[in-house]
Amino acid sequence: MSVKTLQAIVGIFFLLLGFMGVLPNVDEGMFAISNHHVAVEMIFGIIELICGAILILALFTFMRRKTIHLASLLVFWLWLAQILFSKFIWGLPAHSLASVLNWLLVLSVEAIVASTVWLLANTYRR
Repeated sequence: MSVKTLQAIVGIFFLLLGFMGVLPNVDEGMFAISNHHVAVEMIFGIIELICGAILILALFTFMRRKTIHLASLLVFWLWLAQILFSKFIWGLPAHSLASVLNWLLVLSVEAIVASTVWLLANTYRR
């Protein structure tokens, strides 16, 4: 799989997640930040839309490598903030084994997304 294909897939992921985040009656499922903080969900939804747009537009427009690198780093740090809020501030698991395992599973998926964005950022670093 090429880096461009990976970039397109991650860009589409962020566009979809952002679109779902700005719609008030749509559940983002395991990627929801908090069901009790609708304004925060909308803010992160807008940010995710922008992040997705940056990653997709970088495929079809002429952007300097440094610009794509910095934009990807921004996406990476914003995604880490999303993980912090959704998993550690508002999303700590209940004390049952099933809850903890589910929490770890979702955290690992979010870590895969973060590492993919990190890989993209480092691909454009020079």
